[in-house]
Amino acid sequence: MQSIFVDDAKCLGCKTCELACAAAHTPSKNLFAALAANETAQARIYVESAGAGAFPLQCRHCAEAQCAKACVTGALWEHPETGAVKYAEEKCLGCLMCVTACPFGVCAEAQNKKIAKCDLCAGLPQGPACVEACPTGAVRFGSAGSFAKKRRQEYLVQLEREKERA
Repeated sequence: MQSIFVDDAKCLGCKTCELACAAAHTPSKNLFAALAANETAQARIYVESAGAGAFPLQCRHCAEAQCAKACVTGALWEHPETGAVKYAEEKCLGCLMCVTACPFGVCAEAQNKKIAKCDLCAGLPQGPACVEACPTGAVRFGSAGSFAKKRRQEYLVQLEREKERA
């Protein structure tokens, strides 16, 4: 399954990913058009910071997703092929049990009293808007294996640089 991964060392806390996400979930799919038309925009990724560090959080599309287990109407479920946690707004009662059950705090109450959660920007041809918008490449989309390999390669490059300085 492809998912969103974050390289926390590259995150500046600029919240560009939040803006792009909010805009991608408006009817116009454009931040300036959404503002001009007074469209309601809500991000599904949240950049949180503690001290000097920042980290973008969004639905992890967990295996054995607690939010889906807590959903009494079946509005949240794990897709059998992709593993993504899907959401059917028309089935949602707005009980917010998923908000309570999510261990990451990324199921959030929406303005319509239902929920808003990351849908991996389903329907956008370029993929997740947060990934496309991140100026530093901290937010990435791919498989766990490809992300881990990239991290290992970056670590080796860092070791080489330190060796050269010594």
